[in-house]
Amino acid sequence: MKNTLEFNLEIVIDEYAGYVFKIVDNIIGTTLSYQDKEEIVSDTFYLLWKNQNRINTNLKAYLSVIARNASYDKLRKNNFTIPIDENMGYENDFDTILEVKEKLNKLTHEELMIFELFYLKGLKIKEICKLTNKSTSALKIMLYRLRKKLKEEL
Repeated sequence: MKNTLEFNLEIVIDEYAGYVFKIVDNIIGTTLSYQDKEEIVSDTFYLLWKNQNRINTNLKAYLSVIARNASYDKLRKNNFTIPIDENMGYENDFDTILEVKEKLNKLTHEELMIFELFYLKGLKIKEICKLTNKSTSALKIMLYRLRKKLKEEL
């Protein structure tokens, strides 16, 4: 956005509102209300407007990062965690839940702890590094291998 003469937020909203909402909806799912999702989308465009002079990247990529971070922040503020048990409210997917739970039980204690901290509690990598006394690169490698392991299992 740098070096542009004028930033027309209305045009940007018209063009990217659906895209931003889809990102928010994919992250939030049914966890929060539709109004909460709309609020996150509004916050995303507000932050875009507020920081328009500092944007030096692709607008679509910038919006996706803001939307993702705002969604995770909203989940953290609501102290949301995903329960790992059979009573998740998905009666039709009971077999899938049992399968996922079985795969998670195959993880080592350390892998399961990292998985829960990052994916379920939404902690940032730096926060997990402080808790586990691991370097950032070691934790990123561990998360990569963990994702790969779970994909192969499922």
